[in-house]
Amino acid sequence: TKTELETVPDNVAPPDPTIETVTIENYVTRTYILTLGREPSPTEFNSATGLLISGGLDSTSRANFLSSVFSNPAYLPQVYAQNKIDLLNNSDTAEFTNWIIIWNFLLTDTSNSFLFPFLYYEISRMTELQSAFSQFSNGSIGLGELHRRMCNNYIYDQINMGSANFVISTFQHLLNRNPTNAEQTSGISMVDGGNAIILLEAGASKNDYLNIITHSNNYYEAQIVFLYQKYLNRAPNTQEMNAATLKYSGSNDYTIVQKDLLATNEFIGI
Repeated sequence: TKTELETVPDNVAPPDPTIETVTIENYVTRTYILTLGREPSPTEFNSATGLLISGGLDSTSRANFLSSVFSNPAYLPQVYAQNKIDLLNNSDTAEFTNWIIIWNFLLTDTSNSFLFPFLYYEISRMTELQSAFSQFSNGSIGLGELHRRMCNNYIYDQINMGSANFVISTFQHLLNRNPTNAEQTSGISMVDGGNAIILLEAGASKNDYLNIITHSNNYYEAQIVFLYQKYLNRAPNTQEMNAATLKYSGSNDYTIVQKDLLATNEFIGI
C-alpha cells in the first residue's frame, strides 16, 4: 500500500517554546553571574524571565532587564572588589585605615620632622584610596578615577616596587600591554618627577602619569577589549572597537558598552 503525504498550505510550525524559555533563562543567569558575581535570586530570576518572555526578547525588554541589573546596589561594589583583587592583591580595606593612623601618629613626633613631607604625601594618597569605595559605589567617581587611585598609593607601590616595575605594571593593568622601550624610559622619568612625554602628553609627576594613562585612547581601548573577552570571549573587530571606544570615552560611562554587549544576539546565544 502506498502512503501519500498531504501538504497543507501555509502550515508553519510554531516556535519551540521550550528552547526559547531555556535560552532566556540561561541569558538571565549568565548576566547576573558576569555582572554581579552571583546567580539571581528566585524573585529576580522570575521577574527577569517574565519580562523578557512577555516582551518577546525584543530590544525594549532587553534594555529594561539590563537596566535593572546595572542599577542593582551590588553592581558597583562588585566592580570595585574585582579591581581591588586585580590591582591591590585584595588588600583588606582596614589596611588603608591602619596606615593613615600610623602616619598621623608619626606626625605627632617633631623628631620625625624630616619625614613630614613623605607622611603628608602618603596620607593624602591613602585617604583618596580609602574614600574610593563609597565614591565609586555612589557614582561620584568613574572607573578611570578608581583605577588611578588604586595605582597611586603606598600599597600598590609596595607590590610593584621601583619606578620601572610601576610603569610596566600600570601598562599591563590599565592598557593591557607592555610599554615600548621609549614609553618605559619616559614613564620612569615622569614618575620620578622629571619632565617627560608619555602617549603624546607631557607631565612631571606620578599623578600626571596616571592622569595621562587613564584618559588616553589606549586606556579606553583596553577596557573595551577586556569587556569583549569577558562577555563574548573574543576580541572586537576594528569597527566594533572604534564605535565602543568612542561611546565609552565620550560618555565616561563604563556600563553603556556593557549593556550594548549583553543585549546582543551573540551573547544571548540566538
